[in-house]
Amino acid sequence: MAVLTFQVTSRMELPWPQFRNQRHIRILTENEQMRQYRFYLEALAEQNYRQNKGPVQRQLRLQITGFLLQEDLFLIQQENGSGIYITEYA
Repeated sequence: MAVLTFQVTSRMELPWPQFRNQRHIRILTENEQMRQYRFYLEALAEQNYRQNKGPVQRQLRLQITGFLLQEDLFLIQQENGSGIYITEYA
């Protein structure tokens, strides 16, 4: 069973009657036509996903939420004298 590969050139979906009337699809059995149509729809969905770069994600920022302290509550410092910060993405 041959698998046809589809290069989807437009974002517009071909309706089933138009898809099955294409010359390279018309010669296939009905079951194979339906299978190829599913491949076509999956390729179209993948192209749309890639063009939209997936779901919109919120940009996260690194925020300082605290300082690293010793047991006696004095700041632990690095060799250059700066504090060690506790950070998180928010």
